[in-house]
Amino acid sequence: MDDSKRILAVALDPETLDRIGPVLKRGSLAIDAFAQAGEAAIRAVREHYHLVICRYPLPDLKLREFVAAIHGANSSSRDASLLLLTIPEMMTEAKAGAEGGPCLVFSGQEHVGVIGQGAAHLLQVAPRFSPRISARVRVRIEDEHAFTGWVVNLSKTGMLVTDSPMLSIGSDCVFEFTLPDGESIRGTGVVARHAAPRREKVTGFAVRFVDFEEGCRESLESWCESANL
Repeated sequence: MDDSKRILAVALDPETLDRIGPVLKRGSLAIDAFAQAGEAAIRAVREHYHLVICRYPLPDLKLREFVAAIHGANSSSRDASLLLLTIPEMMTEAKAGAEGGPCLVFSGQEHVGVIGQGAAHLLQVAPRFSPRISARVRVRIEDEHAFTGWVVNLSKTGMLVTDSPMLSIGSDCVFEFTLPDGESIRGTGVVARHAAPRREKVTGFAVRFVDFEEGCRESLESWCESANL
């Protein structure tokens, strides 16, 4: 492994750290460990890490929220890869929550050599910034029908919403979500299509933006430009 790379360990119990730590440190890698995901996210935004190894589920944050923070446009670790350790029954669920970049999921009881090989592989993956973000969105159709979902793809002209009730194509809606930099975006849109699960790996619907509240269009366009979207 490249000894210039930095690893952030998040919410790993002492036994797990004792098991995998010596394997990771064979290349003199720098490892910083945090018990809470919130504290780890603050550090990852401020300082550059190449790989984040964390337990799933996290003790204090949803995985999507944690990934959104460390992969945000203004995060120093936005190109970091993820290695998740969980129980076998939750491996698929963990992978789904880590959309947005290179990621491997292992059972926490996997042989340390296998986990070490996975870490080495991720550290050699060329960094890439994904246009996918993880942001909670509130959608309303008519005054009495509101629900929440996740934005998993975003551009200046629209977004893909998943983990929510399906809306019919052509439905008008009112939306509100927060960009990774903290800006709140509010406006109206229309459901343009349904997601293609085989291609996009998610189910849901695409909203085409129609109008924005004052200042929101400019904030969205500025963020998209900074993220090269």
